[in-house]
Amino acid sequence: MPALETSTAKPLAIVVMTTILTGCSTLGDDFELERARQIKNGMTREAVITIMGSPPSEVEGGDHGKLIWLYSTADPLNVHLKRLSFTFDDQGKLYGLPKAGIIGSVNEDDN
Repeated sequence: MPALETSTAKPLAIVVMTTILTGCSTLGDDFELERARQIKNGMTREAVITIMGSPPSEVEGGDHGKLIWLYSTADPLNVHLKRLSFTFDDQGKLYGLPKAGIIGSVNEDDN
């Protein structure tokens, strides 16, 4: 299992602490994986943002880096996290998606 990236660890820690203090919390804007499944390699940053329907939660590396969408809900017993990261080359084109596209959650009930 890959290590939790620093950019994900900090927001997740905020969600967990808020949950402990208040009983429930939400971080970010929810997004639909069905929309994300329309995204393909070679698309521009603008096209990806349009399909996602909202600005990314985070931008890493400027124009040639990553766009990240993060949505998390938590209550005292559960934390649900959705995270999508899209990487762009030096020409602003998306690359690195698997040929099968975005698969989503192993448990489709989490979407």
